[in-house]
Amino acid sequence: MAKEKVYTVSKRKKGGWKVEESSLGVLAKGDTKEEVVQAATSVANLQKKATLRIEKEDGELQEERSYSRDTSVSRSTP
Repeated sequence: MAKEKVYTVSKRKKGGWKVEESSLGVLAKGDTKEEVVQAATSVANLQKKATLRIEKEDGELQEERSYSRDTSVSRSTP
């Protein structure tokens, strides 16, 4: 069973926004929250199972999204 990845979008202390995953660290940085959320969404969509946590500027949770990808292949014969 694949381990779920958790990505967190949060405000950077030096300005701008970042997305990070606990075991990998910071994956992307950007000036706007929207561009970082877009990058995080792209990465989360590639995982078998992932959660994207989006924080407000003050660090409180704004939104949480779940992603899962079924990698099983089903075949039908006529």
